[in-house]
Amino acid sequence: MLEGISAVTWFPPQDPPECPVCRSARARLSPAGAAAAGEVAIELLARGEVAAILHSALAGLTRMVAAARVSVLTPETAGRWRVFASSAGHETLDLVVESERYPELREVRRTGVPYIARDLGAAELREARALIESAGVRGLAAYPVFVATPGSEPAVLKAAFHEPVPDELLALTTLTAHLLVHRLSRLPASEVARQFGMTPPPPATPDATYLLNLLPLPALILDAADNVQRANVRAGRLLRGHEPVPHDEAFALRLVPREAQPNAARWDAQVTAAKGALNVLAWSSRLTGDRRLILIEPHPEAGRRARERTIRRTLAEKLHELEQANTLLAEYARMRDRFVSDAAHELKTPLAIMRSYLETLADDLAAGLSDQQREFLQAATVGARRLQRLIDGLLDLAALEAGRLPLALGPVPSAEVVAGVLDELRPVAATARVSLSAAASVKVDLRADRERLGQILRNLVENGLKYTGPGGEVAVSVEAHGDRAVVCVRDTGVGISPEHLPRIFDEFVRVPGRRPAEGAGLGLAIVRRLALAMGGRAWAESALGAGSTFFVELPVWTGEG
Repeated sequence: MLEGISAVTWFPPQDPPECPVCRSARARLSPAGAAAAGEVAIELLARGEVAAILHSALAGLTRMVAAARVSVLTPETAGRWRVFASSAGHETLDLVVESERYPELREVRRTGVPYIARDLGAAELREARALIESAGVRGLAAYPVFVATPGSEPAVLKAAFHEPVPDELLALTTLTAHLLVHRLSRLPASEVARQFGMTPPPPATPDATYLLNLLPLPALILDAADNVQRANVRAGRLLRGHEPVPHDEAFALRLVPREAQPNAARWDAQVTAAKGALNVLAWSSRLTGDRRLILIEPHPEAGRRARERTIRRTLAEKLHELEQANTLLAEYARMRDRFVSDAAHELKTPLAIMRSYLETLADDLAAGLSDQQREFLQAATVGARRLQRLIDGLLDLAALEAGRLPLALGPVPSAEVVAGVLDELRPVAATARVSLSAAASVKVDLRADRERLGQILRNLVENGLKYTGPGGEVAVSVEAHGDRAVVCVRDTGVGISPEHLPRIFDEFVRVPGRRPAEGAGLGLAIVRRLALAMGGRAWAESALGAGSTFFVELPVWTGEG
């Protein structure tokens, strides 16, 4: 379709009906494709401004070629291109891209004619192929649509296809691009160049505005009152945006500070632009008749500051989302605690009745039961006791979480509590064939609730017995450290692996051992919360296969409540 085409053929003087490029593309279309292209042609003729013409072309292509992203780019200095219009919502106007990332633009700039790659096997795409494929692109097309002056770089219509390009889609894209060439050729070249932000063709006698357009920076000529007498297209785009501005509309350049410091070649300044205050670098030179030539460019720090503002705004949004998530989590936690507390209260009374009946049956009627019946009754009684302990633990946790657990803090002799708990659990230790002992400890009075301190110690010793095999040992000791004392429970059991150790004091966490462990994983969670409620803390040290040591630190009684 475009084999051997030259720049002269691509930018013809003929109207579309006689144009060989349009005729060749139209011949490859189905009746539906030809009708769609005709609608686009009518829309282009109905538009007068360059921006409106381009948006109509992009909208028409997007309708006809859904699997493509289409944009119009204008040339900048140093091999860069500026996005003038795009069908992609995430591409903003004034986005600057490099030719190295878009070899199709480089080829159009080099040859001045369209470039089409229906697949990515072309030699000129070899270096950029990985980058192109990573973006999901399977085919490329780029068409020059306007050249301001002979030999200058063109504005380009670029299409990136996300699937293999069939003949009709390629023909539709080519025909739309050439219809756009025809439409723009009917407008004054200087006006099209001005709206594109490109250097316009020279007038018969070059004037100041034409010379300003040759400068690579935004440039303006000001009078004594800072009114703009002349401005090149780069300055207009920087200060006024893409919106067309009447030539006779005067405006003043509000540059702060207005002048450079003495002996300064340039200065940092701020200028009012269409998008708000803009930090720039400015150069000035005196001209005849109290006029000044001002050159400005965006400050190199402006991009960094814009990124910092974006980061701060994003961080604030994420912090707000995090606060909302934390509030939601706290509400879920309150709902969970309320459910646990309500459920435990509802179960406590009927369970107590059932347990009392089972124990009565076991005591009063055991003699008249068979061995199997006594075994069943014993299993039911043990299960009821385990369920009772679970409900008591849930109620304690709920009360501790809500701060409603009553504590009678006072002097508690540590030796008495240790001796009482060990005496209570010696039958359990004997059954497990585990040695249970109390090391020679310092006799110290702890500031604690006697019943709850006993509960802490009982939970820790039971936990040690549970995970220690026959022939092992569980030892309890108390050590004083100034105004604090540490209760230590050490066992020679299976130990805890490093990945489980940080979570052993969480609710419903059960550490795997050599044998299945009874319980619901509440004992250590209650230990930690009781210790915190009494002004202390709890922690553990362990090594897999070498046993575990649990510590509870509590304040020593000093005579004050």
